Amino acid sequence: MDVDAVLALAPDQQVAASAAKLTALAGWDGLGRDESLLWGLCRGSGKTPYQVCVDLGDRTPRCSCPSRKFPCKHALALQLLHAQDKVAAGVPPQWAGEWLAKREARTAPVEPDSSAEALTRRAAASARTAAKRAAAVQAGVTGLREWLADLAAGGIAGLPSREPEWWRVSAARMVDAKAPGLAESITELSAVVRAGGRHWAEIATDRIGGLHLLATIAPDPPAELAGVVRRRLGFTVREEEVRAGEGWTDHWVTLLLRDSDDGRIRTVRQWAWARQRREWVTVQRHGVLGGPGIMPALPLGGEFEGTLYPYPAGLPRRMSVGDMGEVRAAGAIELPADWTSALAGLEPALVADPWQRRHPLGCQRVRLGVAGNEHGLVDAEGRWLPVRQDSAVDRALALHGGGPFDAVCLWNGWTLTLGAVAAPGEAPVVLT
Repeated sequence: MDVDAVLALAPDQQVAASAAKLTALAGWDGLGRDESLLWGLCRGSGKTPYQVCVDLGDRTPRCSCPSRKFPCKHALALQLLHAQDKVAAGVPPQWAGEWLAKREARTAPVEPDSSAEALTRRAAASARTAAKRAAAVQAGVTGLREWLADLAAGGIAGLPSREPEWWRVSAARMVDAKAPGLAESITELSAVVRAGGRHWAEIATDRIGGLHLLATIAPDPPAELAGVVRRRLGFTVREEEVRAGEGWTDHWVTLLLRDSDDGRIRTVRQWAWARQRREWVTVQRHGVLGGPGIMPALPLGGEFEGTLYPYPAGLPRRMSVGDMGEVRAAGAIELPADWTSALAGLEPALVADPWQRRHPLGCQRVRLGVAGNEHGLVDAEGRWLPVRQDSAVDRALALHGGGPFDAVCLWNGWTLTLGAVAAPGEAPVVLT
């Protein structure tokens, strides 16, 4: 089981982040594993360390801590250590062996009750669990509306003076309400405010407007946005369910990559162009900072025929990687002739997911331009979009000088981030 799969077991983002902080070996004693079990003693705030073990058969954890989260941060951290090859083979201590023996006795295979009554009972239990989660999330949405009203009363200009604890507590309330997606949105808003810059107030206003829209329609979203709203609130779909559905077989060209972290979890995102479907998709992987390096899921800058499996809702669609054929050098891809056409082409994605803030955007025959202290990409019609000044821009200048080139970028509504360039009509070169 890799780090991505372990993190997917976390009940919420807060547990995942806390577990990532517990992966230092200095905080553990008696770590070990065999073919059936993981075990270890994790030092906490008290004198007695927590006894933690995990059944490797079905990943059921046991921990002596008082947390009501399942799995707790200690059990998740133990599995992260295992995924990072930091747990040596050994003989389980008595407490771990006794727990596994009792569990195996309790979980000995029995013929499942397939009677109509049993099926009805299980369906009713599942419905009650779903209803309880939905009620908690809606309470979180109500809390978000109150938070936004408080924010509006204080004014956007006052946001930079807000203490970090205010942001942290606000996000934690959304986690407690089983709405980790809202917690993530609040954290992203705080990052915009903290980063400052020329347009911070406009960007913050945009994010606040998006949160207000989400809080307004979440209780009864229109059918075409229901799936996206669930995802933005933090409801997840297991990868096994995604891969059980119909895959998309196509020729894929991977041209964009963004690597980010929140101080604990590293995320690698890639965007690929589907030649036959003529649309962009995205793939992402997660890992713990300080752990083994995360390799991108797709070959960057290459082209391959393969099958990817779409998660529900939104554009660009998030994909799970299936079978991949031989990777070869990428060929040219068709791009819009000017920025006006390129931006107009984003309409389906904006309609499908109004909260999406990362969009692949390309244009033919652009040139690098400078106005004052701002850099931009100028199309053949003389229209300009600002571009982030980074090493990718320097490389594009080195490759093409002052001449025109085809550009593939990420657009966040304010600034382009250059990802790949090509001589007009030729194969792209990835810069990231």
